[in-house]
Amino acid sequence: MPHQHVVKSQWNLGGLRFSQLVTRAFHGFREHHLDARSAQFAYYAMLFIAPLLILLIAALAQIPLEGEMESLTETTGRAFPTGADSVLLRQIEDIQRSSTLKLVLFALLVAGFAGSQLFLTISRGLNAAYGVVEVRHDWQVRCLALLVTLGAFIMLLVALLLLLLGPIITQWMTNHAFDPRLGFLLNRGFRWLILGLVALTSASVIYWLAPAAKVRWSLLTPGSLFAASGWAVTGRGFQIYVETVARYNETYGVIGGTIILLVWLYLTGAVLMMGGLINSIIYLQHHPFPVDSLAASTPSTAGNKSAGKP
Repeated sequence: MPHQHVVKSQWNLGGLRFSQLVTRAFHGFREHHLDARSAQFAYYAMLFIAPLLILLIAALAQIPLEGEMESLTETTGRAFPTGADSVLLRQIEDIQRSSTLKLVLFALLVAGFAGSQLFLTISRGLNAAYGVVEVRHDWQVRCLALLVTLGAFIMLLVALLLLLLGPIITQWMTNHAFDPRLGFLLNRGFRWLILGLVALTSASVIYWLAPAAKVRWSLLTPGSLFAASGWAVTGRGFQIYVETVARYNETYGVIGGTIILLVWLYLTGAVLMMGGLINSIIYLQHHPFPVDSLAASTPSTAGNKSAGKP
């Protein structure tokens, strides 16, 4: 099927009405146990955050720019709900005080393991959604998981550096007598643009590489758009809930912030799984009997076939 036709059919929802897509996504989420996969995602993401912060701080320390740590702490405060951000900010302060080469090397090992497990968790959930079994060799999947983890780290590092441009541009405009309101809007808009592009790119790459089905890469798909926008809306809604309704600190005491972070990571995993499920539903409208699934169903050939991805 030509790529342009595939992209067009994605936005036609595979011939489904919107209500049909929503119904299938709701039932598929439970049927494929993606809620359990979301819980696994939250566990490994929690394990991944601390070494990721160590590596980011170590990398930022080698860059001859000013304001990197302020950008990291400000982005953390904006991206995470109240309570969870305080946990991470304390982590950042502790890492800055006690960062050593041994700690960085240990963080590299833990980040590689936890990041790989995150990818494998998503891959297994999306394989269930697409109705395929894993036909890639185990070493292929694990190497792919490490490459995706490395790519995610590089993308986050670049995003943090790009976020530094917002205040720099604003200051330049102020020094050259531009309207201060224009600089403020540019600063805020630039930050949201960077965060949105990071979320959209991450989702699209995951939906391309994680499942064993032969899926074409496209930056903008119904699933990736749902994941990026759903992450922002869910995060903001959960933040309002924490600030106005929930009493996590009163219920859980000193670990209230950690509980908030875990719940937020679970919601992030659920949104990511749901976006992949939406793409799979549309995909299966055009591929009712995935070739990968039929090939993998034969035990004698399951270990010898590849899904056509690295």
